[in-house]
Amino acid sequence: MPLLSRCERLELLSSCGSLGPDPSSRHFTKRTKSIAYVMCIEGQWFQLRADFFSQPQQYNDFSGGYKRFYRELPAEFLGCRATQKLLTAFQQTYQLPEKELILVQVQTSHVNSDNVDQCLTGQGIHSDGADRAMLVCLQRDNVTHAENAIYHDLHGHQAVLEPFILPEGHGLLWQDNRAFHHVAPAQLADPQREGSRTVLIAHYPAFHYLAGKTNPNNTLGTNQVADNRRLRLQH
Repeated sequence: MPLLSRCERLELLSSCGSLGPDPSSRHFTKRTKSIAYVMCIEGQWFQLRADFFSQPQQYNDFSGGYKRFYRELPAEFLGCRATQKLLTAFQQTYQLPEKELILVQVQTSHVNSDNVDQCLTGQGIHSDGADRAMLVCLQRDNVTHAENAIYHDLHGHQAVLEPFILPEGHGLLWQDNRAFHHVAPAQLADPQREGSRTVLIAHYPAFHYLAGKTNPNNTLGTNQVADNRRLRLQH
């Protein structure tokens, strides 16, 4: 569904400041990322200071099972009206309760002629371990493909939503504990210059990402990664 106008997208992108490094992306398409834990209290959004999340291996066999540290999104991000609009849309769509934590990530995949065939997430078809999720495309520059898809199964044989390109300003909302999702590799529209794709991702609930525990409401698994590709960056 369309969620942001062009002006709102630019306003939100500006509020993020410079995104920080993502060490795990050395194993797939280069990525920069910043995060924020947020919650709504009596209609106002607040941010909890935390600069990491820990995703169990049950949901991410490639880079799960340890704390991953990231730059925190600045106060301007949550003060941005476009950010609040997205978060409120997410909350109201699924009637999420107040005073519950939501993990928000803003990340840019940096595409060049050397990595056009690499996975954008490092995970293939997967669940993120949440109950509800939202993905909003904030920017696509000189990239084609990078289609999203939703599946009933880990092998992609039973599609809920066939692969499609998420346009700028549009969002995809899904029940992360009932279906799997996938992002296809990006290609360059002009091979002579680099491309980028920036998205905002929100997950509810998020307390288990702080504790590194599995979500009792999400029993979906993940595709196993070969040992020679398994990521282990201990912090």
